[in-house]
Amino acid sequence: MVLSPKHPRVRELSFQQLLNTTVCDLDLRPADTLRECLIELRHELKHKHIAFFPHFYFGEEPWGCIDATGSVEIPFYLANNALRRIAERYYIAYSKVELMMILRHETGHAINYAYKLWTRDDWKELFGNLRKRYPNYYNFDSTSRDYVRYLHHIGHPHYAQKHPDEDFAETFAVWLDPQSKWKWNYRSWNGAIEKLHYVDRLFRKIRIARQRPLRVRYDETKNYETIGVTLAEYFEIERKVDPRIREITQDLKEIFTAKPKARKQRSVRADMFIQNSGKYLEEELVTWIANADRRDVRRFIRELQTICALNNLFLLPDQATEKLVELVIVATYHVMKRLQLLR
Repeated sequence: MVLSPKHPRVRELSFQQLLNTTVCDLDLRPADTLRECLIELRHELKHKHIAFFPHFYFGEEPWGCIDATGSVEIPFYLANNALRRIAERYYIAYSKVELMMILRHETGHAINYAYKLWTRDDWKELFGNLRKRYPNYYNFDSTSRDYVRYLHHIGHPHYAQKHPDEDFAETFAVWLDPQSKWKWNYRSWNGAIEKLHYVDRLFRKIRIARQRPLRVRYDETKNYETIGVTLAEYFEIERKVDPRIREITQDLKEIFTAKPKARKQRSVRADMFIQNSGKYLEEELVTWIANADRRDVRRFIRELQTICALNNLFLLPDQATEKLVELVIVATYHVMKRLQLLR
């Protein structure tokens, strides 16, 4: 069954399927806008003679590079556009420009740790001691020109002044960004331009990162597979869950199964099975249910197909007869409930 994402009913059922999915059960890979951003980031690093690419993984919140590792945590709801749309509507929105800005900043942290730049004397002289206590709150001088301003523009005011680690990450992000025009924009900011020239010298002239570091520690202990709530519960929008669709989905999952892992087991897609058995199902439901409208029954059968397709449900060919009987029973129950023949 080919699902059309433009069909309003398919969109609604897909939305319901997502809301009822436990976050840890999501099969997440970078897709859509995020994938484009990561590809763009890789090109930017390659252009600047940087061979290292951080290990990005999906976690909860907030964004962050795990201390002293090459791992960068991205909120799971940015993995693809379907999740992003839910987050934008019920929680927080990120534009593509903002995603790129944060990715560059976090990459700055990962590269600092991977190449141990913070141990260099010239790094300490410019940025300070990385072991300095990291504050939750910080005071800043809004007139200072010793620090660049990058995430400053998307809700982190004067972020470079928070800690030496953030100072370097912000400086690196400005330097990496092909649209920053840092040589011109910071030409009269003596402290900031000195740091930018230092970063430029490290990576473009000395080419300190032209080869991957030999030893990099990675860590993703808090990845999204530890989040044991549904998407609706995570965003606190349980009111958006359609209890009827949830009940039908649960019943279909009890009838059919996920695709068998063993290759030798030939399986049949449940949505195709329902489509091929559509006429039989229709006649059975119209025969057994008084006042059942044939068009409503057909619409309900198509809904069953869509739910099966969205949830990737299958059955074994030898189970066809028993599964058809179970499907008739379940479908009869839900159609009668829809017609309010059952209380």
